[in-house]
Parts: sequence; structure tokens; C-alpha cells
Amino acid sequence: MPGRSFIERVDSVAWGGNDSDSTKWWPRKDAKDPNKMVSGGRLLAGYLKIMKWSLHAKYPHKLCEHGCDSEVSVLHTLEWREKYKPWCVTPKMIQYNKSGFMYRRGNSRPGPRKRLEAEKAKDSESLSTSGHALLFYRPGVTTVEDPDLYGRVMLNAIDSAVADSLVRNKGEIGRFNIIFDCKGFGSKNAPSLANVKLLFRCLQDHFPDRLGVLVVANLGGMAQMLMKMVLPFVTEDVRAKIHVIPNDEESRKEMLLQFIDEDKIPTWLGGKDDYEFDAKEYYKNEKCVLSEDDNSNFLIDMPYHG
Repeated sequence: MPGRSFIERVDSVAWGGNDSDSTKWWPRKDAKDPNKMVSGGRLLAGYLKIMKWSLHAKYPHKLCEHGCDSEVSVLHTLEWREKYKPWCVTPKMIQYNKSGFMYRRGNSRPGPRKRLEAEKAKDSESLSTSGHALLFYRPGVTTVEDPDLYGRVMLNAIDSAVADSLVRNKGEIGRFNIIFDCKGFGSKNAPSLANVKLLFRCLQDHFPDRLGVLVVANLGGMAQMLMKMVLPFVTEDVRAKIHVIPNDEESRKEMLLQFIDEDKIPTWLGGKDDYEFDAKEYYKNEKCVLSEDDNSNFLIDMPYHG
């Protein structure tokens, strides 16, 4: 944005729209202690990882197919966050997600290192709260009537999940796991291949190394066919994070319990969490609500994402 420094721009695009040291989008000096650095959720390490530790980047994956200077790539994502504002909602978006086809709730169990640290410190609270954020994706409960709103629901939930993980982990990690429930998924629920590719491109370009695992439950024919079409366009690193769990209830629950406590597994997947999604309740505390015009103007400013 003209007239603003890089730090001022960075401070305006925090994960989840949360203005705190834990959710800074980019590494910077700690406001309370200038001798310390805020990690920015290890975002810089995430970018370096997808660039294979080279400063000659091949993302954004479409614009920089033959390579770009890393500065161009990072500034592109900064511009995307400034203009798209993934932490924001619109009234139509809230209505569009009335069925709760995508939402954030709870967290996974912490990884081995975090568990060891918590056990040594006898920190029971950390054991129950320090894992990756959990996202539930249930495309079978909705139809893709408006691809732009569909995409905003998903990107808003993802940005919220990164922020939630960072807050719970004191500015570290910033990752999420997705439970992809294919129950009821048919042709009427499937986004077009072009829209799926666009969504994956946004994730790869703007949420580097944020995905923990994608767990696929109740995989059926239509979902299986869509995955076969999409996977060739997904990076090898992301493909390695996709896990299909068995359809029989006992085996499915056994696998889910490996990384989610039973009280955080929904009843519709064999767990004890009887939460029922309510859009008004879920979005009631949103601080950033865009007009529909502001939402659509983004595609004029950045047509690459259309």
C-alpha cells in the first residue's frame, strides 16, 4: 500500500485479524522487548521450506512458474492479505455457511515434543490445548451455488485456525488439521475442478506449511474421483499429509483417537462431542464484516485469483 512501511503493512494483516504478538504475520521485534523477536508463527521458515531453502521462488505457483525473486513472492501474499482480508466475513458468507460445511472447533493432541515438554513440566492444561487447531469440512451438507462465497468460508476458517493455534501455543506452530467428511458427497456438492485448483493454489501460495494433516473419512465414489483429479496439481509435500481412514466405525474411531481426544471427536464420527453448528452463534463475535461490494472488488484488484 502506498505511503506505508513494510512493518505497518505487516501489522495490518495479522492472522485471524488479531492484533497481538502471538498472531503477527511476519517476524519482527517484540514491542515489549526490542532485544527479542516475535516469530510470526515461523512463517518465514514456512516460506523457505516451500522454496526448498532457496531465495529463488516458484510461487505464487502460477505467476512464478519459471521463478521469481523471493521478495516478489512474499509481497504478493502480503498484498493478497491486505486486499482479500481472509479473517473478514460478509453477511452473505455467514448465510451461505448456515449448514456448517466448514468450521473450526477444538484442537488435536499435541505432537511428541510438546507432549514431552508438558509432561516434564506437569502441565496438564498444555497437554489438552497445545495441539494443532481442528477444522471440520463437510461438503455433503451444502451445494456450491456461489464458488466465491464457498471459497471465502473455507479461507476464513483456515485463517481463524492458524490464529487459534498461534494463540494457544504462544506464537509458535500456527498449524491446523482438517477432518474431511465425505458422507453425502455427490455431484451436486462438488466444486468444479477449476475452483478446487484455485483453492489449493491459494493455500499453497498464502498458507505455506500451515497444514498438519488432512484426514479423509467416509470416502465414497464421487469424492474419490475428485481426489484423483486434484492430486496431480498438489505438491508432493501436501500429498504426503493426506490420510484416508477406514469407513467401519471401530477402525475409524481407533485411528482418530491417535491424534484427537474422544471428547473432541464429533458424535457423527463416533466421538462424544455433540456440538451442533449454528451460523449466528459461530460468527457472532466477528470484528471485521465486509460489504459485498468490498468482497467482490478484490477480484478486480487481483484478477489472478479469479
